[in-house]
Amino acid sequence: WSLYLKETGEEDKELATSLQVGVNELLVFAGLFGGILTAFLIESRKDLQVDPLREILQALQNPLAVTTSQPFQVSKSSLVVNYLWFTSLGLTLFSALCAVLAKEWLAKYIPVSPGSRSNDACQRHLRVRRAQQWRLEPVVTGIPLLIQLALFLFCAGLVLFTWNSSVALGVLMLVLTILAIVLYMLGTVFPLFSPACPFQTTMS
Repeated sequence: WSLYLKETGEEDKELATSLQVGVNELLVFAGLFGGILTAFLIESRKDLQVDPLREILQALQNPLAVTTSQPFQVSKSSLVVNYLWFTSLGLTLFSALCAVLAKEWLAKYIPVSPGSRSNDACQRHLRVRRAQQWRLEPVVTGIPLLIQLALFLFCAGLVLFTWNSSVALGVLMLVLTILAIVLYMLGTVFPLFSPACPFQTTMS
């Protein structure tokens, strides 16, 4: 039993290590991306409310003009941009939470000591069977899909945000976003026709 547990223990550690590397990289990327996204949200959120400084400047420029109160209206493009970016931020935080939970799942998947008795071998067999039944590996490897979706939503909002400021800049961001989507789709489709293809994504 000690030989069996030694061989299978190495396989389990290899699987857990490969999954933990992806989870750690996801946490780092989620932290950096969340910080960048928050900076854009601080700026775009200003379009959802009245700017009191602008009203004061208008009143100072025309002190004798009769002001008629008009309700503040938010442009549809600003609403769409904020919807996309807040959704992207929510997905980023949710993916980070799932990554933290995945680290705990993987930590429990590998025991502290492999053991050497038949009871330890039975426990290892049950642990692997339960992980396969509950699809632990597909669930952990599917977590990056959340951050990838958040990234595409951010790019879509960035295209609209820049388009309102400059059409040329908006077109540039649109081209870059389409190029990224095409590369992602190629990386997803190619492995279906050629399993030996090294360019793969989570969906492939």
